[in-house]
This record gives sequence, structure tokens and C-alpha cells, in this order.
Amino acid sequence: MKTKQLLTFLEHKGLISEDDNFSIMSGIDSDIIPLTGRNLLILKDCTMEEGEIFVGRLRLIFQDITPLIILDDENIFRVLIKDFNKYSFKGKFILLFDGRKGMRHEALPYSFESVNKTVYTLLAPGGCPWDRSQNHQSMRTYLLQEAFEVIDAIDKNDMSNLKEELGDVLFQIVFHSALAEKEGFFTMQDVIDGISDKMIKRHPFVFQKEDKNVYATSYEAWEKRKRIEKNRKYLLSGVPKSLPSLLLTCIIQKKVSSSGLQNLLPTEDYMDVSREAFHAIKLKSVEPGDKENEAGALLFRLAWLLRNQGIEPELALRRFTIDFMDRLQGFEDRLEENGLHLSDVAPEKLLQLWNDYLQADN
Repeated sequence: MKTKQLLTFLEHKGLISEDDNFSIMSGIDSDIIPLTGRNLLILKDCTMEEGEIFVGRLRLIFQDITPLIILDDENIFRVLIKDFNKYSFKGKFILLFDGRKGMRHEALPYSFESVNKTVYTLLAPGGCPWDRSQNHQSMRTYLLQEAFEVIDAIDKNDMSNLKEELGDVLFQIVFHSALAEKEGFFTMQDVIDGISDKMIKRHPFVFQKEDKNVYATSYEAWEKRKRIEKNRKYLLSGVPKSLPSLLLTCIIQKKVSSSGLQNLLPTEDYMDVSREAFHAIKLKSVEPGDKENEAGALLFRLAWLLRNQGIEPELALRRFTIDFMDRLQGFEDRLEENGLHLSDVAPEKLLQLWNDYLQADN
């Protein structure tokens, strides 16, 4: 059923009105549809399997007595989400869920007991020799790797993999906490209580009933509270210099600009200044160290220009680079289909083939 026909049909049945705020999605999207909106969600062309996925997700958020409406041919079923599995629809159907009527669960309880037990077993006498030989320094790489794998899952909108990768990061956190506990520094409970206390202090407009208009959207107020809380002497104290350079640049620029020091950052005449910097980089007479400084200044200015346009340089570069990786892989597959390999083709011919591939791909 086409969208216009569907809306006419639903309006005729009295299930929607022209005043309703609604979203229409296909059943094939049942595993990725956002469920937090307070509007009417219409799932069309839904199979039983897709409906079970969708309702299963609803049950994690909403109480079992939350209502659904299902349309099977000319029949209308009004059911509770707990009773959905009692029905069996052989063909495709329409499912309506009104987020405004959904009765949410309290925050679902969870426990660290199982992962704590696993970690402590690994680290105990008779546990894993490799795990027992680790320390905070040796585990740094693994924490970084797992964090990037979380980002990768988010970029791919892969919820199943995101669940797994978040588990890997959680394991790293519990592992580091267990190492610290063995050495008498702190426990996992200290970590949990510490972050909870910190967030309460950072959000006085929520927990202390202060004026929400003053604080809720104020990055400057957030930074000020952090600096007072940490008793930091310098504006950029606490910014880890080990961050990737582009991300470090963006964080510094954001902190500086939010403190009323915008004049310390590059001006808008970016192109004129950049031409001079790029010219200096190309001069053979310029010392390598000076070239590096000029190149750094050039990249710093470019990051500032992009951020002023609402673009996060780190994410933009990552997105383009991943896209380039995918295209290059596709290009290599195309060459292989024609019995060629990158190393078999002269550079000039390779460039021509690459341009032809990009043009065909677009």
C-alpha cells in the first residue's frame, strides 16, 4: 500500500487525524527505528518476524500494558504489547504505536556481579597467566582499541555490534579497577560513586532546582563548574596531550572560544593567511622545523574555519577517510574482475582507471 493510500485508509478508520504528529516507517527497519519520540509511529508492510523484533524492543522500554494497534487486511486488533506473541499474522500487516501513550519502565536494574566475578577469577592465583601479568600501562592499547571499535559500530549503526563493543569497553574499565583495588588505590564502587557524584555537581539545574534557563545549554557554565571543582589554575589544565592531534585542536579551540578569548584564535581571512603559510611550506630555504610549524598553523586555522561552519573536523576527516578506504577496495575488486592488480598497472594508467571508476560510481 502506498503512503498516500495508507494515510487515507487510517484516517477513514479513525486511527489518525490531520492534527496527529506521526512517522511512517517500513517493517524492514524494525530493528533500528528510534523509539523515544512522543508521536505516533506507523510501521507498514510489517512481517511477523519484524513485528516481534519491534515489540521486543518496546518491551525493554515500556510496560507490558502499553497498547498497540494492528491492522490485518480489514481487521483492527487493539492489543497490549505483552499479548502480541499470542497473534500470528501470515501476511504483512500495519502496526501503530503511540509514543505519547507508552508507559515507561523505571530504569531497568543491572548488576556488575558477573563481569566482576569473571575479572577477579582471571586475576586470582591460578587464574590466567597473561591477565595476571598485566598492569595499567600494558592495557592502555586495548582500551584505546576497544573505544575506537565502539565508534566504528556507532558509525555503522550496528546495534548488535555496539552492544558487544560496549561490553569490551566495560570489561576494560572493570579490569583497570580490579588492578587498582589489588594495589589499594580504589575500587570499582569508588569509580561508580565518583562519576555519579561528579554528574550531580555538574548539573545543579537538574539536581538542585536552579534556574534551568541559566545553565541547561551553557557550555561556558559547564566549563566554569569543572574548573572550580578541579581547582585548575590554567584554562587548558586537564586536556590530555596524548589525544589525536585533530581532536586535541578542536577541544582546545572550543575551550578557548567559550571563555571569551575568540580573538586569540584565527581570523576569518583564512584563505589569504593560508596562501602565505602554504607558500612558506613549499620554499626550499625554509628550515624543516619552521615548515612543520607553518603546516601546524595551517591545519589549526582550517580546523577553526570548519568548526565555525558547524563541522567537526575529526568526524569529517574520519568519514571521508573511511569512504576513501571503501572506494579503494571497490576499485581493487574492479581491477581483479579484469584480471589486474594495483602493482600491475602503470601509475598514469592507474590514475585514468581510478577516475573512470569514480565517475561510474557517481
